[in-house]
Amino acid sequence: MRIALGGLWHETNTFAAGRTTLADFRAYQYAEGAGILVRYQGTGTELSGMIAATHAAGADLVPTVFAGAVPSGIIARAALDDICASFERALASGGPFDGVLLVLHGAAVAEGIADADAHVLGIVRARLGARIPIAATFDYHANLGASMVARADVLVGYDTYPHTDMHARGEEAARLLIRMIQTGARPHKAHVKLPLLTAPIVQRSGTKPLSEVYARLHAAEDGPGIWCGSIAMGFPYSDIAELGASVLVYGDDAGKAEDVARDLAAALWDVRHDLSPRLVPVPEAVARAIAASEGPVVLVDAADNVGGGSAGDGTAILAELLAQGARDAVVVIADEAAARAALTAGEGGAFDFPVGGKCDILHGPPVRVRGFVRRTFAEARYRHVGSYMAGYETSMGAAAVVDADGVRVLLTTRRTMPFDAGQLLSVGLDPARQRIIVVKSAIAWRAAYGAVAKSFIEVDTPGVCASNLARFAYRNRPRPAYPLEPDAVFEPAPNPHAA
Repeated sequence: MRIALGGLWHETNTFAAGRTTLADFRAYQYAEGAGILVRYQGTGTELSGMIAATHAAGADLVPTVFAGAVPSGIIARAALDDICASFERALASGGPFDGVLLVLHGAAVAEGIADADAHVLGIVRARLGARIPIAATFDYHANLGASMVARADVLVGYDTYPHTDMHARGEEAARLLIRMIQTGARPHKAHVKLPLLTAPIVQRSGTKPLSEVYARLHAAEDGPGIWCGSIAMGFPYSDIAELGASVLVYGDDAGKAEDVARDLAAALWDVRHDLSPRLVPVPEAVARAIAASEGPVVLVDAADNVGGGSAGDGTAILAELLAQGARDAVVVIADEAAARAALTAGEGGAFDFPVGGKCDILHGPPVRVRGFVRRTFAEARYRHVGSYMAGYETSMGAAAVVDADGVRVLLTTRRTMPFDAGQLLSVGLDPARQRIIVVKSAIAWRAAYGAVAKSFIEVDTPGVCASNLARFAYRNRPRPAYPLEPDAVFEPAPNPHAA
């Protein structure tokens, strides 16, 4: 078996400022040819799972191109075209192939292309034809559209949020592809779209009510005739027609796959009222954190969620920590100008500089931070030690830790998702010894700090990842959709993939 391996991964926030360029992909995750195997083998990623499963089956794996960028604004069309052209060249020169494995996201949006994931699949189909099977993984937050489902033979989504099963889902996709190659069989598809929008902060998979829905999914997968199933909770910050939650099931029998998908969709719809965020105003949240009997207390700044495309320079909580005189608190702010100013001051030097609030006006104005520079780093790097992409190395760029009367501000030149404790450990900040940790994340911070946090508070901060979806001026989303239209009704449409 000769199997092509590649992909495009980006969670696009269409409300975020700026465009995502090819340089953004190259700065985060970009590899070609054998470089994919070198970089990802043995990591907790979808690619590593695909590599392990295909090697175990004795397949000849042909790596092509993989490009991933930190969630951010709309992908520049030139960047998408460049990546797709490189992918096409690799497919043309590396063939023939018996199958294709792709790592996708499901919420990638480019200039002029609302469903960039389906666009990539369309390029593969056009190059290789309908006979060659394609299997791909997708993110828990995918906005699955009909085109994406139609162009792939099997799509396998994450089952966990925080995402801890990426390697396993890559293995699963590879095993299903090998099954299709060896048997010539293709499963029937059942895709049910719900008029349901939810904020990431309420999408945790391991607790009720979603844990009960996932238990039903796994029970169905263990039964006869079902190849696999996935629930995509959707990414509410991509304003596209495909926006919203989905259920996707593959099986030997079209009717049974459809019955399972509709049952799961009904179960998800039934718990919609339990998927509303409960947020605490900023002043109250900070006061409660300071008064807590023990720490760390995690203050969840989901509206400035770096993993959702925000700039990571929101200042609402930082300003309140300084105003209320917090101690042993740590905040990470992506601000190149402030980081460079700290590096210029040097370790032990005085720091007096406006921090954050530079990318837009949505996340709070710049805050004057006065203190001293504790540590500086020409480049702050760390290898993931937790459950998210274990073994993968992340760079925060040039960085510095500034101490402002007990509020420690980690200033970075690169936006970095707070999904691993290495982010703080690498700069000498032990998470377990902090009274307060501010995380610019919704749920995935639990993979980094869930084990040490004594409590957490979800804060009502402003920004492009706000948990109150009524804040957003949607133009392209489907209507009606709960909760923005509370009286929305769920009536499954006929399955366009039944044939």
